[in-house]
Amino acid sequence: MLQSISLLSTPTSTSYLLDSNNPRSSSKMHRFLTLAALVPAALAQSTYYGCYTEIPTRALTGSSLIDYDDMTLALCEAHCVGFELWGVEYSGECYCGDALAAGSFPAFSTDCNMPCSGDALSTCGGPNRISLYGVSIDPPPIIPYAHSPPVTTTEYVGCHTEISGGRALSGASAFSLTDMTIDGCGVYCRESGFLWFGLEYTAECFCGNELHEDSTLAESDEECFMACSGEPEEVCGGPNRISVYKWVGESEEPEDPEDPEDPEDPEDPEDPEDPEDPEEPEE
Repeated sequence: MLQSISLLSTPTSTSYLLDSNNPRSSSKMHRFLTLAALVPAALAQSTYYGCYTEIPTRALTGSSLIDYDDMTLALCEAHCVGFELWGVEYSGECYCGDALAAGSFPAFSTDCNMPCSGDALSTCGGPNRISLYGVSIDPPPIIPYAHSPPVTTTEYVGCHTEISGGRALSGASAFSLTDMTIDGCGVYCRESGFLWFGLEYTAECFCGNELHEDSTLAESDEECFMACSGEPEEVCGGPNRISVYKWVGESEEPEDPEDPEDPEDPEDPEDPEDPEDPEEPEE
């Protein structure tokens, strides 16, 4: 007998199909029902914020649960009751915390692509990617990467050639067949610690702090003509062509110090007025 049990309230509700005739499935059903009975309020409040990057010291550091056989969204949420945030990663890892650690930021949604070990219909993060949830309707604030000097805007560098046997920008990289945009790539590279970024072949994003010397400006900007996968009105490079941008600070025009007023210096300076000759006494 199949039963549909909804255990998690998210923008897209999740249902679990369990076969009561299967001993293993029946055991899972009992476990899920027990969790639901223990924390019904928590299971009705979680919001999905998206796919976020993981960091070496962990994006969420409050508590953890590892289960590479039976991890589900409900199991992780139940484990993290009392915390503001929780997330699942790499199919079977659950992490909790009250704040997002510095260095973790929103990634492309397609980076979270691994099914939960206990529920193949749900997604539990990916390699170094965490599917992030929490009790607030608003996503958690991120701590921006501290570029020095600060950067605030982007400027277009041009359509450049890709290099043979390498990359014009050789730092971090990302790929998304559905979400790639100029802004998305720019934020991803900026928060990864890079100032240059480029988009290539519709769905590819590359970061770096300098452009490889073998990458040259294309003969025509029209050689970058492929639409971005996440925004058809934007251009994301082309075959072996990369649309290059860089982060810059606010344009600051040097302020000329106020010059003291120069004394008037006309070409023919006026002679100072001669003092009036005193009147000669009458004889």
